[in-house]
Amino acid sequence: MDQTQFSGLRDWDAVVAKVEEIAPLGFMRFWSAEVPPFMAGSGSSLWDCTEYLMGNHVIAEQMYRYNPTVMMYAPLRLLIQADENGDGVLVIDQPSTLLDSFGDPRISEVGRLLDSKVAGLLSALGAQPPAELIH
Repeated sequence: MDQTQFSGLRDWDAVVAKVEEIAPLGFMRFWSAEVPPFMAGSGSSLWDCTEYLMGNHVIAEQMYRYNPTVMMYAPLRLLIQADENGDGVLVIDQPSTLLDSFGDPRISEVGRLLDSKVAGLLSALGAQPPAELIH
């Protein structure tokens, strides 16, 4: 995501509209890093994997307003790796599990929303979402 897309927007409604435009599935990629170059020389660089931070700051704001510490889990962290057979594997923490730890039902509700958005993303990619993401 290019932060400059949000500079100069007139108000929060314009931010929300921009997010809806550029993140139709609910998520934007904030950062990514290919892991193998960092492991070069260690003998452990055989795994093809990339780490990502993805999220939606409009959704994050729905929690941030109650407790800024939620930003420890927003954006979401995920990893796409190749397994021993070269098949792709997506690994992500279940958002509601992380956010339930705050003990605030308003934040937990957003965690469940994020679960469903992750399930929708997986479905859009042609994968079967785990039952734990369906509320």
